[in-house]
Amino acid sequence: MEFLTQGERLKKIRKMLKMKQRELQDKNITRGFISMIESGRSTMSKETASAIAKKLNKRAKEIGINLNIDGKYLLMTPAEEAEYYCIQKLKEINNEDDLSKVNELLEIAEKYGRNRVNALIDIKIGDIMYNANKYIDAILNYNKALELLMMYGFKEQIPYVYNMLGVCKMNITDYAESIFYFDKAMSFADETNDKSIRNKAIYNTSLCYKHIGKYDVAIEYVEKFLKDCNKSDELINYIYASSIKANCFRAMGLLEKSIDVYKNLLNDVIDENSLAGLIYSNIGEIYADINDYEKSLEYFDKAEKIRRSKDEKLLSHTLIEKANVLFKMGNIKKSISLMEEGISIANKNNDIEYIIMGNYRLADIYKQLNDREKAINTYNKILEIAKNINSIKELLKVHIKLSILYLKDDNVDKCKNHLSEADKIISGSVDKIPEIHH
Repeated sequence: MEFLTQGERLKKIRKMLKMKQRELQDKNITRGFISMIESGRSTMSKETASAIAKKLNKRAKEIGINLNIDGKYLLMTPAEEAEYYCIQKLKEINNEDDLSKVNELLEIAEKYGRNRVNALIDIKIGDIMYNANKYIDAILNYNKALELLMMYGFKEQIPYVYNMLGVCKMNITDYAESIFYFDKAMSFADETNDKSIRNKAIYNTSLCYKHIGKYDVAIEYVEKFLKDCNKSDELINYIYASSIKANCFRAMGLLEKSIDVYKNLLNDVIDENSLAGLIYSNIGEIYADINDYEKSLEYFDKAEKIRRSKDEKLLSHTLIEKANVLFKMGNIKKSISLMEEGISIANKNNDIEYIIMGNYRLADIYKQLNDREKAINTYNKILEIAKNINSIKELLKVHIKLSILYLKDDNVDKCKNHLSEADKIISGSVDKIPEIHH
């Protein structure tokens, strides 16, 4: 595809609108000057381009064409127009089926030397992979984009890419690496004055610190986020951030304080929507902590009803936690059924955290039932997931659990095999100690 010079572009639009050169003239712009622009013998100033764009838009509107151009568009070089074209076309690429359209854009970017377009294409592919829950593929593309953005000094998109790298790492439970990326996102967001990304990175950082058990630090980040969060305009963000704080209180043993936060949040929820499902589910978990299983089930039932109709993606969280309570109450058959359904939904959404959590809990149930074979099969599923996401922590954990199971069965060979695999992982991780990120 060919892109035009200023003069060629003006002439093409004018002819499309069936306008004469004289119709673009005014007291400051002569017909002769229009002719010189179109023939490439002169160029337009910003003021001239803006005045001509207004005339072109006016004619387009009169004949029913939505032109909507400005002076900047008329002043574009062929390379700048090529970039503009690619950016507009990228908006039409929304899923994996659309990715075949990327090849044309890559060819244009190469022909016109538009490195920013290459970076934006990598970001777009990263976004598509992320939305498809393909986090490893997303990370590869975001890293390619980041390399180009850094190399050519395109700072505007850097905070977004760092934040998305952190989100992807968080989704595969690599929380330490996530915090590094979120810290970078905040730093570049400050540099580019991107308050939206900064706030997202602060929220995500609080979530990571909660996951790794640094609850005081997590609460500090939550408070930073809430300070800039307008409750009336951003109720969803306010409730999610407050939930992190409540969950930290719960983990710290401050259960009454945690319940108070959630019950106060219920006052902000007008109807039985997905936010109510989130709150009910969390209250159910807290009552389970204090062994009030009847009360716990009451809230889990409310959460399940809402999430089955309005929040299928997070339904797995409620089902897995509810199944845990049912098992403690002795309803083993229902517990296993609900746990399996929760794991299935988590698999569908590639929710790594709850896939792993659900399978560990299911394995615990089978162990208590003395069903070693099903427990081993379940641990092997976790092993495959841990390999796919390259999680040293989970690989070690599951190899050790399998070795203990085999030891109890007096299967010394298989026990040794899993201990040997754990030893290889430890040796490999020692050899590849990551550098400390400052």
